[in-house]
Amino acid sequence: MNFSVKSNRSVQRPSHHRSGLVPSIILALVAGVVPTFVANPLPVSAVGGQIQPPPTVAPPANLSTSGDYATDNFGDPWDFSNAEDVLPYADAGFGSVPQSGINLSNGVLTTQMTYGDSIRFVMEWPGVLPWGRDGRARPIDGSRYTRATMMVQTDATVTLAFRFWTEQATVGLAYVTVQGGGGYQQITVDMLDRSRYLNGTANIAWAGDIVRFELVREPTPGVGDGPVNVRLDWVRLHRADAPVAPPSRLPISRVLTPNEQGGSDYASDVRGNPWDFAGMDDVESLVQFANARIENGDLVGTTTGNDPSILLPMGGATLNGNKYHRLTVDICFESGGFGLYDAPGGGMNGRFYWGGGSVPDASSFVSRPFIVFPGCQLITLELSTVPGIEVSEVTTAGSSWTSAQHFRFDFDEDPGARNIRLRSIKIADDAAFTNSYPITFDDAAAAAGTTADIYVSTARGDFNGTKIASVPVASGANTFNWTGTDVAGNMMANGTYWVYVAIRNAAGISTNMASGPLRMQKPIPNTPSYFVPLSPARILDTRTGVGGYAAPLGAGAIASLDVTGVGGVPETGVTAVVMNVTVDAPWTAGFLTAWPSAEPRPLVSNLNFVAGQTVPNLVTVKISSNGKVDLFNSGASTHVIADIAGYYTPIPVAAGRFTAVSPARLLDTRDGTGRAGAVGPIGSGQTVDLAVTGVGGVPSTGVSSVALNVTVDQPTGSGYLTVSPSGEPRPTASTHNFTAGMTVANMVIAKVGAGGKVSIFNFAGDSHVVADVVGYFSAQGGLFVPMAPERLVDTRTSVGTTTMGQADLKSLPVATGNPVPTSVRAVVVNVTSVNSTLPSFVTVWPSGLPMPLASTLNPRPGVPVPNQAYLLVGGGGLDAFNASGTTDLIVDAFGYIID
Repeated sequence: MNFSVKSNRSVQRPSHHRSGLVPSIILALVAGVVPTFVANPLPVSAVGGQIQPPPTVAPPANLSTSGDYATDNFGDPWDFSNAEDVLPYADAGFGSVPQSGINLSNGVLTTQMTYGDSIRFVMEWPGVLPWGRDGRARPIDGSRYTRATMMVQTDATVTLAFRFWTEQATVGLAYVTVQGGGGYQQITVDMLDRSRYLNGTANIAWAGDIVRFELVREPTPGVGDGPVNVRLDWVRLHRADAPVAPPSRLPISRVLTPNEQGGSDYASDVRGNPWDFAGMDDVESLVQFANARIENGDLVGTTTGNDPSILLPMGGATLNGNKYHRLTVDICFESGGFGLYDAPGGGMNGRFYWGGGSVPDASSFVSRPFIVFPGCQLITLELSTVPGIEVSEVTTAGSSWTSAQHFRFDFDEDPGARNIRLRSIKIADDAAFTNSYPITFDDAAAAAGTTADIYVSTARGDFNGTKIASVPVASGANTFNWTGTDVAGNMMANGTYWVYVAIRNAAGISTNMASGPLRMQKPIPNTPSYFVPLSPARILDTRTGVGGYAAPLGAGAIASLDVTGVGGVPETGVTAVVMNVTVDAPWTAGFLTAWPSAEPRPLVSNLNFVAGQTVPNLVTVKISSNGKVDLFNSGASTHVIADIAGYYTPIPVAAGRFTAVSPARLLDTRDGTGRAGAVGPIGSGQTVDLAVTGVGGVPSTGVSSVALNVTVDQPTGSGYLTVSPSGEPRPTASTHNFTAGMTVANMVIAKVGAGGKVSIFNFAGDSHVVADVVGYFSAQGGLFVPMAPERLVDTRTSVGTTTMGQADLKSLPVATGNPVPTSVRAVVVNVTSVNSTLPSFVTVWPSGLPMPLASTLNPRPGVPVPNQAYLLVGGGGLDAFNASGTTDLIVDAFGYIID
């Protein structure tokens, strides 16, 4: 079996299309009709999308002497020393009819070009998943790289043009005439010079993100369109202030790790056995794949149909798509032609299938196609996109990379036979470290006398980072073990960083940014923290794909939710977040648990629900060292929504300290409290502006936010409440969800708006609303200490106390010294009623104080009722009163307030 192996000097990354349903654009490409067609743009995504071009990576002039796009982005100039510079396949690296081919030898590209033929340096395949050197993955910054220079020789005088496509799929052509018959000519084209452009449809300005760039043969008066030999020594796409020719003795910086392949992979972590094809136990099943066998640690065989595939063994677990999302396939395809047509030697596009259940079926998600090539290649794709539909071929809100119980790789769609060698498949987390990480890099030019400055930045494409090292550069791969400090030895904050390395010598400087991020996740102690309120912002909605999940969270599934860098929460310096979490339309009864990601799941719950019930609850949860919070669903599938309301930080902020007060009623529409005596429910679509400062023990000034227990009572229909700062636009978020006749209480941490008020909006029906203040945030008060969640009271098992009877008052020990210190001011707990026999109310307040006219939650028979509470502690404990029937109480702690 013969495989054509490409150079491994740098990693190639293309894309693709389905052969059975060949779009018109691919037909045009295959037919060689290339002059002025306009490609269909990919869907426009929200911020964070992976399919729409990501931020361009372009170091500033002081970090790049070369100023060349290929050098800056790939650490690999277009010098034709390797196949990655121009793929040597018709309809991929070049377009030619008849297919004359491309020869790469001794750093020179040689080919014949007739009218319409093109040499493609940056390719963009509409409607596919981009990877590596695809223009959608690595767009050209048209404002920075404005000059194209080539060293070219032709046998006859010809007209060539640099052709390009913008992000909006508009096309431009910049013409140049090459005099033939002589030696090499160095020709520079100003891509901003509109006088070189075609006077027609292909005259769009060179600007914005450029996603495709190529050299095309155009008609030459008096010469004709016949073949002309063309030789290219090098091509540069560079800044106007950069050298026109490749600078000599200049270093070429390349970051080797971290990279886009990420770190730990699912199969190793969860299954305990990587998909490395050391044995057939890495294969669940094969379809249209003959003579399958393990050979030298690879799966080897021959495809025998249009849809050959491998189903991978998952080990009985559900894949957490927000953690494992970097897919890398190491594979070799036998030479035998490249094409996207539906015929033997064509169909060079692969796909992935995933979903619930053990096998792919009609409910499975299918990825967009990606292009594969003859020879050996590493294909790395980002599967977790925002919005989630971008990764899927199905353009509905319900299609995304999400929790998967099966995973299938379709090798290609070549109806002919093609030998394949599959080396490995990984679905990986981002690269991460706790103690240290080996950053590796090299100088591809092996220039003498070089030194390297290593930086990290919290944003891809940002070259204003923090220096972490200055080191000499040796030949070959260099390693710097980063322990998380800056160059002066100061410990940096946990977070996700992008590494870039600036290598310099006497000739100049070259800078390259890593192709993937690196996450520092050092253990976070229980740190006293200040609260920063935010206007509510949605960070997760499995109904629409917000947050990377666009399907219900399955039974036993864990979703890792990134809560830093989203919704107004900073990327670093965060200890805990406050979210309103809602389960919607669960199939069966169950509970949801939120806890710091990467830590063991605790025996606590945040929301308890029954089939069909929509339940919201406030969640205050310590974040993990990886900047994420995990959500576990115990029951059958349910949609989950999360709206961020604020975060805690150890960095001092004004009005970030908490003061708990004995609960005081600020609003009761049943008797007119808080509405100047106006009695009556809040109507459909109506808003009440409630004063929350200067009342109930809350100061008149200096208050940033308040803690309110808000209860919906006697609603006439199904709907929701939104509590938000007065005077600000109402957010797309909810704090309460209810049905007709349901009494629902929920804690709200509300940012104080104009006039010291908060706005309470009722979406539908008429509903009474009661609001009790339990505390506020200001410059005085205590600091919140987030902790790993822990159960303090469970009356079902007599932990803390016993089942509560009718009109029963019990003491709840909470500040016992372990885990909550005895000296705390207040606790942040989740209180849940279960096994209730009658509708009731439960009030929880500081021990030793009179019972307030307020309720903490409202138990209902047959339904568990949760509510979070920020509660003042008296004498090391709390008192609880149950009004009617019997009920069990569960109290789970998530943090506490200290002086």
